[in-house]
Amino acid sequence: MRRVARICFTHVKRINDGRLTSSRHLGSTTSLRTLPRLQLDWEQLTSSSSSVSNQQKRGYVPDNNVATANQCWNCKKDTVDKMLCQHCNHLQDVDAEVNYFELMEFPQTFSLEAPLLTKRFRQLQSLVHPDKFSNKSSREQSNSADWSSLINKAYKTLLVPIERGQYLLKLHGRQIPQDNSALNKEFLMEMMERNEEVDDAETKQELEDIHERLAQELEEKITDLSKHFADKNLEGATALMVEMKYLLSIQNTIKNKLQSLMGS
Repeated sequence: MRRVARICFTHVKRINDGRLTSSRHLGSTTSLRTLPRLQLDWEQLTSSSSSVSNQQKRGYVPDNNVATANQCWNCKKDTVDKMLCQHCNHLQDVDAEVNYFELMEFPQTFSLEAPLLTKRFRQLQSLVHPDKFSNKSSREQSNSADWSSLINKAYKTLLVPIERGQYLLKLHGRQIPQDNSALNKEFLMEMMERNEEVDDAETKQELEDIHERLAQELEEKITDLSKHFADKNLEGATALMVEMKYLLSIQNTIKNKLQSLMGS
């Protein structure tokens, strides 16, 4: 009988320790690549030039006045494209509040095709890559770095299912609760038991077997999550994402233990 069977429920607060709540992102660069849909290809993101645009000293202040929001800063003509002026082809100031779905030209839904998203990501990065603006004005160089950073962030957010779900909730004025209020006692006890199972695992094979079961369960939850968003059931979507974050945190624990085993 697992040790969890001897744990009084008054200690359920242990579920909030770092092992079960520290994982914010779905997927990371590990040797466990059995779940492509749930993992982000970080190599694609880091292949673009890194940007420190937020810390970059500027020689200008972007004009966010409503009257000039759709006006090119260079030629002063009205521009439809938020990124490149269709008249003078100058790179515009970044609109940090831009909707990620609009930026990537995808419908605002949970279901999307990852290959098409990646294709669009590369297209946008090719337009704003800092190397293309090395001989341009300092303003366009700064804008290039800012756009590149924003496109990376939008891509990462929309590519990873749980990040995409959280972003959709944010667009609807909601967020995932940071406590256990959305979970029942049975689920919390189950998570404690599964974490104990990881603690008790002594071999690489045992850990990978647990990881595979979690991966399959997460796939099923993603399917259910898509249905919740399609039905505009935000309450159900929120509760499901809370459960997913707990499962992902256990996966993170497995990753750390595997690294420890391989290093010993």
